[in-house]
Amino acid sequence: MNVSSLRANADQQKTSTECRLAKIAMMTVGLWFMAWTPYLTIAWAGVFSKGARLTPLATIWGSVFAKANACYNPIVYGISHPKYRLALNQKFPNLSCAGDNSDHSDTKSEASATTTADEKPPKSVDA
Repeated sequence: MNVSSLRANADQQKTSTECRLAKIAMMTVGLWFMAWTPYLTIAWAGVFSKGARLTPLATIWGSVFAKANACYNPIVYGISHPKYRLALNQKFPNLSCAGDNSDHSDTKSEASATTTADEKPPKSVDA
């Protein structure tokens, strides 16, 4: 292995990390727009129309959905960060959020002996 191959590997890892961070950033921005667009629509409907179709319940749901945006960022972080997923999977294994990056440390396979109907079980030896 020479130095240039080590540098190429480091560049490839840097590019992979940058792509992953770009995906996370795009997901965060997309969720921000998805959270605040209903609130914007309701606000504009109140300003530019007579507001006959705006009920108090509709305005409340729009604002609750928009204000819940603060909860979306930790969820995105939890989905995208492999160490966080692994730690969460260790604490709460029933959530099964480890996905593909889970630690597959149990790689042993066990074989069982096959028996036929004609075979007799082995006799126990008393000491």
